Formats: sequence, structure tokens, C-alpha cells
Amino acid sequence: MIIFKWAYIWFLSVLLLACAGEDSRHFVGSYSEMDWGNVGHYDAMFHTHPGLGNEQYDPHETIDRYFEEGYKILTIAGHDYDIPTEVIPSIYPWTNLSGIYEKIRDVPNPTEDNKTYGEMASGPYQDRDPIDLDMISVEGCEISGPHHMVSLFCSFSNGEPTEARTLQEITNREGLVYFAHPGRYTDRWGLTAHWYADLYLRFNVLMGQAVFNGEDKYPQDRQFFDEVAHLLGADRPIWMFAEDDMHVEDQLAWNRNVVLLPEFSPGSLHTSVPDGSAANVKMALQKGWFYIWKPRQQYHRRDFNITHISIGEREIKVSVDQEEKVNAYKWLTYDPEMESTQVIGASSSLNVSDVPSNAKFVRLEISGEEGTIYTQPFYLR
Repeated sequence: MIIFKWAYIWFLSVLLLACAGEDSRHFVGSYSEMDWGNVGHYDAMFHTHPGLGNEQYDPHETIDRYFEEGYKILTIAGHDYDIPTEVIPSIYPWTNLSGIYEKIRDVPNPTEDNKTYGEMASGPYQDRDPIDLDMISVEGCEISGPHHMVSLFCSFSNGEPTEARTLQEITNREGLVYFAHPGRYTDRWGLTAHWYADLYLRFNVLMGQAVFNGEDKYPQDRQFFDEVAHLLGADRPIWMFAEDDMHVEDQLAWNRNVVLLPEFSPGSLHTSVPDGSAANVKMALQKGWFYIWKPRQQYHRRDFNITHISIGEREIKVSVDQEEKVNAYKWLTYDPEMESTQVIGASSSLNVSDVPSNAKFVRLEISGEEGTIYTQPFYLR
């Protein structure tokens, strides 16, 4: 009887210890809010350049090329130093490109040896209507703030002396913004993950940062994103962006931000054009309702889509519509002890027990013959 009693006590002790050691973390993620049964996938580019400087295409030609490549959402983001802000606020709306040309045709651009915009253009700009093109046009600019940033949904196109002042101006105008090509500044200026994290914590309009630029000019940007996301954690989620940063044709269509919308209607937030789904695009970017498509070759379009993501407290499950075209799944997180991104899983699902105890998030890469999908982070609490 005494032996049974002590055996029972031992069993309870082991059980209590096991319960005490159970992993209490759970996943949280933006995709959990999606109605996946009614989601469409729409390719977007927010960082591409019209012909205001040493660039191949005029604004309407830039729009035409992205239309031809199947993009549905587009920002033509001229450099702020190429936009004569004393004459125009931005290259917008598309329906008045001809009028913009008339205003700036005889204005010299100091960054281009004072050539006039008319001299740099291949001809007068032509109007484009996003409704006719079945596209959504988004106003924006590449701001030298001094760190380059892509400003969206506002007319601000004149960088301030400090990043904080630039971000405050975008905040005042109810815009959104993300960091362009961070690798340039971590290399040149020695900026750290803590420098970026500080600005994220101070400015809610700052959505995230680029992890692809062009074909892949700064490959370290993905691991750097992971380091910053680890510092911030679930209380301040940030999102990954991909950008062509197109100046000439061989830089075009190397990346696609795939925006997830319950419905699509062409338009613009400019007062002269019906809104369509433009406001929903803004909300999707804020919430992280998009993922990245990185083609293996220029111009290659997606050959599979994510059709459902189930985010439970202990497990994430991902489904795609062309499973036979998927070659590999790869779950990743940032290891602060090794100071690098690590692979932690290789299937379409991930359990919280498979995630290292020091991880703050996970993200998924799904690879096929034509390219790779990169999801936004799934954070842990």
C-alpha cells in the first residue's frame, strides 16, 4: 500500500512537471483575418520609376509595360529630387499626365545637368485611365528621407533632413511608407537593426522594408528583415516588400507583391477617379494581407497561389492551388544567438513545438519551378 502511494505521488509529480514545461506560446498572424473563400490575388508594384531622370520610359510607357506584364496595382514613384515640387506635387493622377507634361516640359532638372523634362522625354506624356486598364493607381514617391523610402497614398514628395521628420510629414498626410533597399544603408552608413526598430516604434505609418530589390541587388536584406522583426516581435509587426526599382527594361517584372482582396474594382483615391478597391489596397498593406512572388526568371508569373492559411494556436497549415508545382516548403526564423536566419521546417505545416524557444516569429517560403512565394511573418506570443 505504501509502495502504491509513493508510486502515485511520483506519477502526479511527473505529470505536473510535464504540464509546467508545456510550451504555452501560440501563433498570431495577419492572414488569420482573411476570408480565404473569397480572396483574389492581385500583382502590385510600388517602386518603379517614370522618365523624370536618367530612365528609359516616360510615365505612360511605364504604366503600359506593367499593364502588359499583368500587374493590377501600380505606383509610379519618381525620385523626390526629380520631381519639381514648385510646379507639381507628384506624377499623379494618371488621367492628367498630359497636363503634367505641359507644366514641366520647360522646367530644368538640376540632377540631370539642367536638361528640361521635355528634353528628357521621348514625347509628350499621354493620359492613362486606371478604369480603362482595369488597374488601381496608387500615388507615391521615392523619398530621400535621407534613407530612401517609398511613400504611398499621399502627395508628399520632398524629403526632410531627417528620417523622423520625413515620417512625420507622411503621418500628417495620412500616407503609408516602407524602407527601400536597406542593404544600401547598412553597407554605406552602418545602420543597425536597432536604428530601424526605433523608427518603427515611433511611427505607425511605417509598414516594413524591402527584401528584394530588382533581380536581387541586396540579398542580405532578407536576413536583415528577420533581425529587425525579431527585435520588434508580435507587438509591432512589420511586413516584407519586393520592389523592381525599375529604371530600364531589364529591371522590370523581377518582383510581385501579391495583394489579397475579397473583390477587385479598378480605381484610384484621387478625387477625379472613382475609388474602386483602392482603399482596400491601403488597408491590405497596413494589415499584411499580401505575400511576395519572386520569379526565377524575369517576367515569369505565378504558377501557384496560396489558397488558405489556417493559423491555430499551436499549428499553421498552408494550402496551395497547384500542389504538384511545389518543390519545397521552407520555414524560417531568426536565431539571435547565431545572429542568422535558420530553417526549422520543411512541410506545409508547422507546430509550435518545432519552433526554437528564442524565436519571435516564423515565415514560409514555397518554391516551385517558376519561382518562390514568401509569406509575411507569423508572430509568436
